[in-house]
Amino acid sequence: MGWIISSGGSGSSGGDGNGQGFIDYNDAATAITPLVLTGGVWTTIPNDGLGPSSNSLYKPDGITELMDVSNGSIDATELALGDEILIRNDFVVTPGTNNTSLEFRYALGTSPAYTLEKIIGRLDSGSGIPYRFSLDVHKIYIGDTNTKDAPILIQVKLSASGTLVNNGSVITVIKR
Repeated sequence: MGWIISSGGSGSSGGDGNGQGFIDYNDAATAITPLVLTGGVWTTIPNDGLGPSSNSLYKPDGITELMDVSNGSIDATELALGDEILIRNDFVVTPGTNNTSLEFRYALGTSPAYTLEKIIGRLDSGSGIPYRFSLDVHKIYIGDTNTKDAPILIQVKLSASGTLVNNGSVITVIKR
């Protein structure tokens, strides 16, 4: 992923002393075998954290992980209420059909479950063409225990079939 939206501390000591920092999780598996997207179905984006540009040198003080690499969900359990996270995802979608619509969302909480959604738009340069999405930054605040203690799933929905390669996600913490 290379480009970082936030700076943490220096060296391997973690954040910059005030709890800020980031962890960059790059996926290795979908680079080998792209994730198959079924048209009209929300699909959770996996992330194994094993990609070559993964970087945990600047993690926030007191934080060991921000992602569950067994399923790619954001793990906010080590954060405090009032903290915020900024997420920059980097993925490539290749639609099997021209003019396919792409949507993105975070699925949060369990009681009640809720989503934060965005229509990315039409992929209308042709089918079989890879479309990269890497510069949007999303903000989630940890306002209650429902958000803090439940996995935050990163999901996409394509209106027709296609594939996805997940380059990864950098997660930056802003302490309250």
